[in-house]
Amino acid sequence: MVYEYAGNMHMHTPYSDGVKWHADIAEDAIKAGLDYIIVTDHNVWVSGLEGYYENEQGRVLLLCGEEVHNSRRQPQASHFLAYGAEKELSGYAADPQELINQTNAAGGIGFLAHPHERELTMFSESNLGWHDWEIEGFTGLEIWNYMSGFKNRLADELDNMRLKHPLLGKIRAARAALNPQKYVTGPEKETLALWDRLLSEGKQVAAVGNSDAHGTPMSMGPIHRIIFPYEFLFRAVNTHILTNEPLNGELDHDKRLILRAIGKGHAWVGYDMAHPTKGFRFSGQGQDRGRMGDRIQLDAGATLQVSAPVRCKLRIIRHGVIVAEIENETNLTHIPVEEGAYRAECILPYMGKERGWIYSNPIYLW
Repeated sequence: MVYEYAGNMHMHTPYSDGVKWHADIAEDAIKAGLDYIIVTDHNVWVSGLEGYYENEQGRVLLLCGEEVHNSRRQPQASHFLAYGAEKELSGYAADPQELINQTNAAGGIGFLAHPHERELTMFSESNLGWHDWEIEGFTGLEIWNYMSGFKNRLADELDNMRLKHPLLGKIRAARAALNPQKYVTGPEKETLALWDRLLSEGKQVAAVGNSDAHGTPMSMGPIHRIIFPYEFLFRAVNTHILTNEPLNGELDHDKRLILRAIGKGHAWVGYDMAHPTKGFRFSGQGQDRGRMGDRIQLDAGATLQVSAPVRCKLRIIRHGVIVAEIENETNLTHIPVEEGAYRAECILPYMGKERGWIYSNPIYLW
């Protein structure tokens, strides 16, 4: 039996550049129906605040990680999400490989945050993607970052509209920020291509998806409001994990289960705003049975199965190539004939356009 839990693993408090403190963020996570969250303030690891936060609506497990980057780097780039290291890591930020090494040595797991970004020159927003590629040993990639994805689509639109006047750009950006669902369509194509390339090279690379919530304030003349509230973002792009044991309410036990599932890739990235992704499964069976993140021996009877909560477009992808696809169904079965890393995607219509909906971690056939 497996147990499913939904969470979000990239957000900020006033310890760095967010607007809400941990307890208030936990309240929003409970409202959004999340089971766990990991707060990742910039270059500060906060201890003493982990644990279950409860109210009459439910409870959520709050953990603390860190988003590490070299604050002296110009331009800013190469942000790293560290979970479970249990120590301050910002002192290693100037050397990305040493940062990865120290995270691993401390028993933590690390993900490259929003690896591909665009500049928003009109708003002096630099490209915060990953720039230091001579690295190895990281756990995985943040394949979908809601806020980064919105920023990229806004940059595309402003470029296409050729808006030269800053005021026109700000008006257009404000309108977009009030209805961001129109702009968010899925992970960056470059990030998915990078992931597939790394998998084709035989690397095991786990994927997560997150909000990057800050509670962003916006002011335009007399109008002042919070755009992208935490609760809104917690209903959007999340990471769903599968565990062999249920969470039992004990911090150390539950933290260990959650971080292990994330690090091993027993998880998928779901755009829950388009439709809840609860109940999705991608599994494999041969001589062994396995789920996302597992290694299974390839044999004559091996099969891969995708099961989605509602009808959608289903795909199974090996190293960037679609090997099986079906439209408007809830199930897809594929008999693989080659070794490699196989992952599943689900595409769903939402707000008049096809959107990326579910991105599974791979099953590794050998």
